[in-house]
Amino acid sequence: MAADEDEWVEIKRFGDPIGADMICDFLREHDVRVQLRGNTQATRMTWSQTSDNIRIVVLREDLEKAHEALAAMNQGEARGHPFRDLSAPKDDDEAEEKFVKPRSVIAAAFLAFILPIGAGHFYARHGAAGTILLAGIAGALLASFFGAHYEVTARAWGILVLADAVGAVLAVRRFNARRPMSEGSQRQWAAVAVLVAFALAWATAG
Repeated sequence: MAADEDEWVEIKRFGDPIGADMICDFLREHDVRVQLRGNTQATRMTWSQTSDNIRIVVLREDLEKAHEALAAMNQGEARGHPFRDLSAPKDDDEAEEKFVKPRSVIAAAFLAFILPIGAGHFYARHGAAGTILLAGIAGALLASFFGAHYEVTARAWGILVLADAVGAVLAVRRFNARRPMSEGSQRQWAAVAVLVAFALAWATAG
């Protein structure tokens, strides 16, 4: 026997008949008695500013079951499985394991000397430190060409390149151990390295 009209409760509205049909099919699969109300044959054009409201209604006695099913559906969408909740999300470390290869400490040190632009830290995925080291190295190099204290700035340049090589080895080890330094700590370390390099270069100048 058909239920009275007042036994049907609206739970969702759609402007898209396809989406409404998908929700209804999902609810029916979960034993929820559901109906569509409104103009379900209307199609919404991309240039249209209005659309017919399609209402999804369920029997009042199935209302709690419908809400539970929709909650499960939303949880499945958040996990990347729309309209189902079949598998738990993978652990972040497990997912990264398939895509992130370990870095090489030898390659990090090699790049630091071959490409003296903070390349060792960039290779070790410590971009914040690499950027500051790059600025310090470039500044020392320019100052050695155009400044009055060639020996001081040239020595600072060499110290910074060495700092990049040594620091990159440690950065690679942290990266491979999945314990990368935070960007704030990277910036702090690199800024100190630049200051110390220029201070040492000045202190050891003849």
